[in-house]
Amino acid sequence: MTEISLDDARSADPVERLLEDSWRERARSGHARELLVEAVAGLLLLAVAVPLALAAVASNDVDWGRAALLVALYALTSRMVKFPLGAGYVVPSYLVLVPMLLLLPPGLVPLLTVAGLVVGTTGLALVRRVPPERVLLAVPDAWHALGPAAVILVLGRSGSAAELAAIYLSAFVAGCVLDLVSGAVRELAISGVASSVQLRVQALVWMIDACIAPLGLLVAHAMRDGSLEGLLILPLCFLLLMVSRDRSARIEQAQQRLELVAHERTRLQTAVGRLGEALAAKLDLDALSDIVLRGSVEALDASCGMLALSGLDAAPVVEIGDLAGAEEALASAAGAAQAEGEARQVEHAGVWALALPFGFATESGETLGAVTVARAGRPFRQDEQLVMQGLVDRARTAAADIVTHQRLREQAYTDALTKLGNRRKLMADTDELIAAATSEDPLVLILFDLNGFKSYNDTFGHQAGDRVLQRAGARLAGAVARYGGAAYRLGGDEFCAVLAIEAGELDQALAAASGGLEERGENFAVTPSVGAVMIPQEASTLDQALQVADERMYAHKRRRASLAGDQAREVLMRIIHAKQPALQERSTDVARMCLRVGRRMGLEEPVLDELVRAAELHEVGKVGIPDAILHKSEPLTEAEWAFVKQHTLLGARILGAVPALAETASIVRATHERWDGEGYPDGLQGEQIPIAARVISACDAYEAMREGRSYRTSRSAPDAVSELRRGAGSQFDPAVIAALVLELRDLAAGVQSADTTAVALRTEQTSRRLRDAFGGEDGFSLAKIG
Repeated sequence: MTEISLDDARSADPVERLLEDSWRERARSGHARELLVEAVAGLLLLAVAVPLALAAVASNDVDWGRAALLVALYALTSRMVKFPLGAGYVVPSYLVLVPMLLLLPPGLVPLLTVAGLVVGTTGLALVRRVPPERVLLAVPDAWHALGPAAVILVLGRSGSAAELAAIYLSAFVAGCVLDLVSGAVRELAISGVASSVQLRVQALVWMIDACIAPLGLLVAHAMRDGSLEGLLILPLCFLLLMVSRDRSARIEQAQQRLELVAHERTRLQTAVGRLGEALAAKLDLDALSDIVLRGSVEALDASCGMLALSGLDAAPVVEIGDLAGAEEALASAAGAAQAEGEARQVEHAGVWALALPFGFATESGETLGAVTVARAGRPFRQDEQLVMQGLVDRARTAAADIVTHQRLREQAYTDALTKLGNRRKLMADTDELIAAATSEDPLVLILFDLNGFKSYNDTFGHQAGDRVLQRAGARLAGAVARYGGAAYRLGGDEFCAVLAIEAGELDQALAAASGGLEERGENFAVTPSVGAVMIPQEASTLDQALQVADERMYAHKRRRASLAGDQAREVLMRIIHAKQPALQERSTDVARMCLRVGRRMGLEEPVLDELVRAAELHEVGKVGIPDAILHKSEPLTEAEWAFVKQHTLLGARILGAVPALAETASIVRATHERWDGEGYPDGLQGEQIPIAARVISACDAYEAMREGRSYRTSRSAPDAVSELRRGAGSQFDPAVIAALVLELRDLAAGVQSADTTAVALRTEQTSRRLRDAFGGEDGFSLAKIG
């Protein structure tokens, strides 16, 4: 009799096979070669760690209470919490190693790590969890602490945030490299594990350590003021302990199943092999049902069989062989087994049928069913029933896992609020569609962002906002379904649609989809900004398509906001002119100079637009200050000066009432802040001040000095420039002053830059933009969206 090969059911992954090969060896005593190699490695480590520790103790005051607590915590995390990986374990040692490195002398840390490992292993040996010689084998496991300790010892633990980040990263890399070298040498010397497999195992360990190390930083931060805060990691350790024990138990169960498969009889080879393939390949329930039934028929030498399930959305019904003449026996046995919950065998017209219940429970409820096989002329023996029972039991567990996995997959691909597909679903759906798209049969991807939704959400509450998203998602799905498309919610108020349509249908489809996302009511309006891209004409991958569509969508949004902002700007400029004609004239001069300085500094066009708009409106708050104060020829009193200081806040409130001028409002608010932080109203300092506000502050100061005030005479250009230079670094941004001085020099020399357009022309440009936006059709063509 030929035994079933264990390789048929084993993992194909080298790391998993290494875990399987070494599983039974983990609990056994180390052999002579292993003890010798580990002893040499431990002695070498101690030869380095002991001198470092002695030097550290001699040159530093050591908080031995904190050190003892960290050693105890390290013993707990490194020996109680262990996750099997490759030929060894991975432990969350960085939870405690990082606080050791940051709170204790670095030279002492390797020896304390050895102490923690020895203490933890000794405790396990005392309760007979590991053989006594494992205490010796624990010493060389501390090699990983030597690398980061050496780096921190050399580079120190102080510096800027960037320098500290570089030091910590260097320490982590040093630990990884030293751990790789020591582990690889020891594994090769002990078991001859291939270096490529060892490197893969080590890479997984590094990934886990990299995830745990930031938690170690938090623990170190918590322990700076007191050592007992380190005990806060105990709940996490116990959670990890439960997870590691559960993983080990599952691995043990899997190992036992592998060993059981190795002793199955020859006629189970095909059935069990197919079941193993089903589990390894994560097949769907239909495929598993076919494998279980076919394996049962072949294992029991039956002539036909049937498997039926109920209680699922798409419950499989599988039939194998010629059921003619066996239908009555099959149905009777299946009904009895399902009703009684145990194996039943019946005979009808010389046909024997054996049925086993195949129901299982999932989160969504109980699934009922039966696996039934039949043959003519002879009943099924008890041992055959046991063979089928073992196969069905394994398949039942696998089926429950598959159903759970499928439901989790559906949840992972579905937006919980709108029930539309999410970004992950979009990626899965479009892979094949993009590959198949051609110029003749293009794919259109459309992005939508809801304008006004945040305001609606803030006004009416999140529940009302969720209902708006649900209605919008349903309408969008219905609109694109008419064109054979699919709708997705990518997050927040951002939606997406993918359609395979002809170019001639694009405008109509865009209008329908956009209309589905629009919702209006009393005192609110939610409308979409749109960006669309043709695939493959404009993008060949999903990432490219999303990037292009996103750029077009936000260009569409900015165009709407810019038009609204320009309209509001014109109204406010008229208010300023009516109240204080001189303010408008001077604001225009300031805006002209700001534009020149901004261009010289290389500011991008969107920033320049906001800069000029804020410069034109930065005095709007002065409309609320009495003329008697503004035009007073004597110096202002403290009360009057405090009143004048309110004009930036008043201007920000006026502008902030217009959503399209929200960014302008924040700039105007900061125009009287100082580079040294002594300005008002918020005391911002340096680059905390928006760049546009820094430019306006300098240009406004120059224009004020040149123009003069009711309480002081004007200054000459050289005097004004000298004053600006004296204020660079205290009142003004030095970079802005440098650019302003260069512009003033060019102006004095009569140099006219091709970039400097008179701000007076902006009124005509704004009018033209308004005519272009509202004078024509408001369609949804790609040209307009782009």
